[in-house]
Amino acid sequence: METTLYSTFLDDKEITCQIYEMLANDVLGKEQLEKIKLRYDDMYRNFFSYSKEEAVKLIKSGTEACVWEFSKGVEPFTPKGWNRYYEDTITVPIPITHPDFKDLTTRTEKRGAIGLDLPTWFNLKNTDKRIMLVAQDPLRGNTWYSDVDKFPKGKTGCKEDYICIDALVASPFGLHGKSWRDKKNGGGRMALLVEKLIEHGYGVYLTDCRKYFVYDHKESDIYSLKKKTIYKRILEKEISIIRPSCIVAMGNQAYSYCKELLGNDPRVKYAPHFSGTATWKAKDFSDIPLKQKISIEELAEKYMKYIITICK
Repeated sequence: METTLYSTFLDDKEITCQIYEMLANDVLGKEQLEKIKLRYDDMYRNFFSYSKEEAVKLIKSGTEACVWEFSKGVEPFTPKGWNRYYEDTITVPIPITHPDFKDLTTRTEKRGAIGLDLPTWFNLKNTDKRIMLVAQDPLRGNTWYSDVDKFPKGKTGCKEDYICIDALVASPFGLHGKSWRDKKNGGGRMALLVEKLIEHGYGVYLTDCRKYFVYDHKESDIYSLKKKTIYKRILEKEISIIRPSCIVAMGNQAYSYCKELLGNDPRVKYAPHFSGTATWKAKDFSDIPLKQKISIEELAEKYMKYIITICK
């Protein structure tokens, strides 16, 4: 699986350049183009790497593991003056300077934990059978980024220093990270699904319909309503670059929002979310009795067949 994914990861150079430009011009800001390029370079170069903490644990257990190497300028969030922060992560902050989203950096309350997933793709270069998998938004937790009152001891800086007002950048379902792909919930399942789609000759592009996650679900919902016209323009630009034959929204909320943005586009299809918490939905759509035990590989196979069916 890992070899198949890696050999097709970010494989179309023309699309790569267009996505770089789209993210700079429409999402993060033109000033962030170089950081965007560095982030993608790091994702490709560290495809089989773990965070330092995870690598140490694996090595102690007798398993070989490479440590993620960060490029200068795209490194973990380490606020000045603090001795309690989480620097051992492969999620990194990138400033938001785009005029459409600059308001995220100027909020007076609940600043921080701003999620952004950079789109990723597999096997787009050699096929016109392209499927766009669309998730709802880039969920992030507040711990280590803005929920400062959880750790009242050992602080040496001011509260303002600890709040991260940059976008915390990862990828949809964490498929750029070995540790996320190893997990048997969202990341591991999606990696299997993508691999099986590739084996059947499909190219896969993964993105979010709501580009920013803002602090919590409630605030993200409010923010997404305000930015719906902008999100529509961004998603339409992604579609024009990728030219998918099918757009699969994963989960009820992603499907509803995609329909709001894209109207009656016949390419938009619904599929249940494929995370661990939504296993019962995936089983239901795959005609598998809820109480029947099934391996992740078997579930991914049936889920893949369902997606291929709705995309015909």
